[in-house]
Amino acid sequence: MSPKPFFAFPKSPISVCLWSLAPLLINSSLTQAATVPAGTTQTINAGTALDIWQLQTNAVLNGSGATTLGITGSTGSLVDLTNSTITSAGEGGIQQGIFLTNATATLNNSTVTSVNGIGISAVRNVGSVGGSSVNLSNNSVVRGLQGGIAGNRFSNLNLQNSTVEGTGATSFGIRLLEGSLTATGSTIRGGLNAVSVGTDTQVTAVIPSTIVLDSSRVESGTGSAIVVGFNAPNFPTVANIQVRNGSSVVAGNNTLLEVRTGASANLLVDDSDLAGNVTVVQGSTANVTLQNTASLTGDMLNVTTAVLNNQARMTGNVLTASSVSLDNASTLTGNLQDVANVSINNRSAMTGDVLRSSSVILDNGSTLNGNLQDVANVQVNNQSVMSGNVTGAVDSATSLTLDNGASLTGQVNNVTNFAINNQARWQMTDSQSVNNLSLNGGHVRFGGNQDFFQLNVASLAGSGTFEIGTDFNQGLTDLLNVTGNAAGSHQLLVSSSGADPVNDTPIKVVQTVGGDARFGLLNGPVDAGAFTYQLVKTGEDWYLQPDKEVVSTPTRSVMALFGTAPTVIYGEMASLTNRMGDLRVNGGQSGGWVRSYGNRYSIDNNAFGDGYSQNQYGIAMGADTPVQIAGEQVLLGVFVGYSKSDLDLHRGSSGEIDSTSVGVYGTWLGDSGYYLDTVAKLNHFRNEAKVALSDGTRTEGDYNNWGASASAEFGKHIDIKDGYYAELFTQWQAASIQGKDFTLDNGLRADADTTHSLLGKAGATLGHSMTMANGSIVQPHIRAAVVHEFAQSNEVRVNDNKFNNDLSGTRFEVGAGASWTLNDRWQLHAELDTSKGDGVTKDFGLNMGAHYKF
Repeated sequence: MSPKPFFAFPKSPISVCLWSLAPLLINSSLTQAATVPAGTTQTINAGTALDIWQLQTNAVLNGSGATTLGITGSTGSLVDLTNSTITSAGEGGIQQGIFLTNATATLNNSTVTSVNGIGISAVRNVGSVGGSSVNLSNNSVVRGLQGGIAGNRFSNLNLQNSTVEGTGATSFGIRLLEGSLTATGSTIRGGLNAVSVGTDTQVTAVIPSTIVLDSSRVESGTGSAIVVGFNAPNFPTVANIQVRNGSSVVAGNNTLLEVRTGASANLLVDDSDLAGNVTVVQGSTANVTLQNTASLTGDMLNVTTAVLNNQARMTGNVLTASSVSLDNASTLTGNLQDVANVSINNRSAMTGDVLRSSSVILDNGSTLNGNLQDVANVQVNNQSVMSGNVTGAVDSATSLTLDNGASLTGQVNNVTNFAINNQARWQMTDSQSVNNLSLNGGHVRFGGNQDFFQLNVASLAGSGTFEIGTDFNQGLTDLLNVTGNAAGSHQLLVSSSGADPVNDTPIKVVQTVGGDARFGLLNGPVDAGAFTYQLVKTGEDWYLQPDKEVVSTPTRSVMALFGTAPTVIYGEMASLTNRMGDLRVNGGQSGGWVRSYGNRYSIDNNAFGDGYSQNQYGIAMGADTPVQIAGEQVLLGVFVGYSKSDLDLHRGSSGEIDSTSVGVYGTWLGDSGYYLDTVAKLNHFRNEAKVALSDGTRTEGDYNNWGASASAEFGKHIDIKDGYYAELFTQWQAASIQGKDFTLDNGLRADADTTHSLLGKAGATLGHSMTMANGSIVQPHIRAAVVHEFAQSNEVRVNDNKFNNDLSGTRFEVGAGASWTLNDRWQLHAELDTSKGDGVTKDFGLNMGAHYKF
């Protein structure tokens, strides 16, 4: 072992910490320490005697499995220990486990303990450049009664999977005076505070301390977890703190970060979940950022800025701040008080109230559930949603703007300028008054669920929509009352009703004292039971007035549904009668067949207002065989079928009819060319109506019923020559559809008597049979006929108001098709037809099929 020369420790002041330790450091007992001379290297191990070590300038002490007492290191020296233990109980006057002056300590799976003082002190000479460094790794432990590690200006502390702790009741885990700390997978504990940050006393320019906690735990005993400015206000302190990758900060007094007088802190929490408060002394500054799914459960007091980004979450209140910002799907549950600027952006959400703010902005699909009290400027933009009341600041020209599909549900009080633009919406929750209201493509919805409100507007301008609720039975309604200047062009969207009004008294919905404002009904006449209401101006006011000349949308819809069944039946019948025509031309023989078809009808009838269209498609199949009856050959058959009809009732209303049918048919062809075709059919209908009402809502209803029909066609087949033939015919079709009553879910009642139809037809078919080179036979044909519907009276009752589904009228029908007999077993068929006339027009009909002879 080296000799033990006299140790003269420098006596110049270094920091507050060093001043307190100076009497110990100059104790004469240090003369007994083992010395590593300048520039030399000393190695110790388990066999080395227990001793105190002093490293002179640029000296190196390597230890492996060693056990020592306290160690001091001078400028440029290195303490490098592996699997070693250092314990200092004040031997030789050294209270610290390791005392570094512009030196470095590297510990690997080693333990440093100070029984009475600080585990490791990392200090500097005041006049030197740089400080000391401490590197801990591989489960190293540093502990001390007063604190774990103290590092002053320029000190660099690096912890890897290690533990640093202060064991005394008032101890710190780590104390930094303008140094840096990086902890990865490590734990820092203190009896009072876990991390304390201050300022070196011997400098004129402050250097920020830097703290990075990565997958680490910081825990205080009875005080705040992290204190910035422990020696403020005489020495201002600046700290930049990062808590990331699942780190945790636990405070004995529930304060995660305490920023004291004259200090400044920047706290970044990244992908970590924290619980506790951030408190800042008034006049100090703190900028807090939560990002990347980080969370904080606790309050912030007197912070400068609070930023939540990238799905960050906070549960707690922010009390006094310059700005609070939520971005990229972040959430805040709590209240904001005395926050100058609030920004909630990009699908972020806040639940809580804002009290006293200069600016609140919601943007890009964000939400706010809470009240705004004493605010000066509020903007809710781009599909953002706010639920709560807005109250303007006292003695301030408060402005409120809703824009680009944004919505507000709540009261608006003491707001000077209120603008609702570009499909934005305000849902009122009570009667109230506003000053200047400007609608530029915006909507105002008054009440709902039988709540009727009055909106008093001092000045109205722009162009927008007011959604007004009205009870036509009781004469109750929302009311727009413009008490000053009324300008602009506005639409009213009035709630519809399925019930008829009890009287015809006009209902006032807008009241003005003058101005050139114009009002209209957004979707035309208002549906109210079986009929409608129109908007009329009387004096300076606007009234809803009943109109018995215009039936309501649901009335037209249910009448269309009741009147469509005959066209469904006849559309299905067409493919069957074409099949029977083929049998006459080609002779009777047992066989089976299948046909698919599609039809489009346009119905134009006064009972249906602006008419509707019907698209039908279906399939039928059957089989037939020749039999002898009274010496005559008759072909008899049976069939089943399914069709679906979609009704386009215009204005967004629609209907649907599913039809399942079964029937029998027969055809007789005499020797002289006369023929008789008969059909009897039974249908089951499943009917559904979906009605778009005048107020933009929908109502639905459905019912099932039965129908029966029959057809008889008598004609003469005439062979001309060279394969040409003609058929002159008359056809009579009758249908009866079961009456039914049903109710739409808005309360409108509909009831129809049995619907009857009698259709007469007279016409001719001209065809030609051609034998092809391969032996197959092609038979094209054309057909023309005059059709008349005789049924004139089919009563429908809507809320006990009687209407007539008049189906009568004459139309002209033409068609063309062909059959192709491939061989003695297979035959194909296709036909296209159309008709034009009174009431019902068949835009086109197409059917095609195949027949197989047994």
